[in-house]
Amino acid sequence: MKEGKEKYNFQLNIGFIVFSIIFVYLTITIVVNLMKENNSVCRVEKGQIVNSDSFRGICLRDEQVVNAAGNGYINYYVGEGDKASSNGKVYLLNANPPSENTSGGSGNYTIDYSELRDYITVFTKNYSDSQFSQIYSLDASLQSLATEMVSAAEIRNYEANTSSGQVVTAPNSGTVSYCYDGYENLSVETVNRTILSGSGYELHQINPFTYIESGQPAYKLVSDHQWQIVIPLTSEQAKQLADLTSVNVTFKKDNIETLADFYIHEGSDGSYGVLSLNDYMVRYISERYIDIELVYKRASGLKIPTTALVQKDFYQIPIQYLIVDNRSYETGFYCEKTDENGNIVADFRTSGIYYKDDSYFYVSTDDFSLGDYIGKENAGDGEERFRIGATGSLYGVYNVNKGYTQFEIVHILHQNNDYCIVEENLNYSVALYDNIILNSDSVTENQIVY
Repeated sequence: MKEGKEKYNFQLNIGFIVFSIIFVYLTITIVVNLMKENNSVCRVEKGQIVNSDSFRGICLRDEQVVNAAGNGYINYYVGEGDKASSNGKVYLLNANPPSENTSGGSGNYTIDYSELRDYITVFTKNYSDSQFSQIYSLDASLQSLATEMVSAAEIRNYEANTSSGQVVTAPNSGTVSYCYDGYENLSVETVNRTILSGSGYELHQINPFTYIESGQPAYKLVSDHQWQIVIPLTSEQAKQLADLTSVNVTFKKDNIETLADFYIHEGSDGSYGVLSLNDYMVRYISERYIDIELVYKRASGLKIPTTALVQKDFYQIPIQYLIVDNRSYETGFYCEKTDENGNIVADFRTSGIYYKDDSYFYVSTDDFSLGDYIGKENAGDGEERFRIGATGSLYGVYNVNKGYTQFEIVHILHQNNDYCIVEENLNYSVALYDNIILNSDSVTENQIVY
């Protein structure tokens, strides 16, 4: 039996080849994309940065405690925070106890509902669970208002039925308060950390229609509307505030903002900030300690993440070399270069200017070269020329609106660890709603990102 060799014919499958090529291409693409660093893009929005700190300060006023001129049951003609004129009536001393019809529940009181409503409205707007102690302040304010109503009713009843008793007037004009604490003579120089801590602090309130003896505190008189708040400062805070002469202050209790003069006092146990104010003394007349927020600086503009910032070098050209072309009326520079034949030629360049400060224009290193000479208009032989060489750095971001990275400068107004606020409407700068690279250190200029 004769054995024969079998013949195998290999036929090329075009479909298999095409499939293999596509498979290899997809595999390579997937691997490259997995290994490629992800470039995050963010959109430029408006925003602001507020650099501030919270403090608990102590209030200093031009105040004195006025003692009672005799014995008796005291009732007041003026309310808490009201103005008393010199020799004006302040309180009434009556030898007899309050009458039943005024101290009991059937007195003829005049209720100021608008004032009650104002107290409650302010409290409601600013209340938060984290500051529950505010409710005690509201309780004290409403109680003070109620006692004023009762005191006024007692005086009306007394004056209608008898002429006995002692009416006491103010020694000088000022604002009346019925709270005292022993800190009335405190000054900036005598404030220390122990006093600011509030340890052992005790506030006394004098109530109407109570018996008082001669020589006991009857009321407090504040002679000047100007007042001060002293706050403790750390060494870092003192450095931040060293150059400031005024600051924005927010009273946390009512969320009221005002401007205060400011200076730093060096005490024996540390640095203190002293705020001088002309407003709101009456509003906080019964408070010795007050919670405030101090705003060092506030900046508004375009909000940029600090990770998007990048620095780029530019050539510096003195501002006196900028000229206006006689034909096109465009501004630019005459750049002198030596051509291939050794002749000096002048090229008028209008592009490449990115920024200007008080001394220099900052021009792109792509539009000018190291060693180029910049000439002045109508300059003759031997006249001054400027040789390009010095560089300066500018901050910027990478704009990717066109799918690739373009450097655009930013003028930083204020910056913290996470964000910076930059100026709007600056030439060659980023604009509102531009798309920028979030992680600038992962790309280079003119790199395609999508």
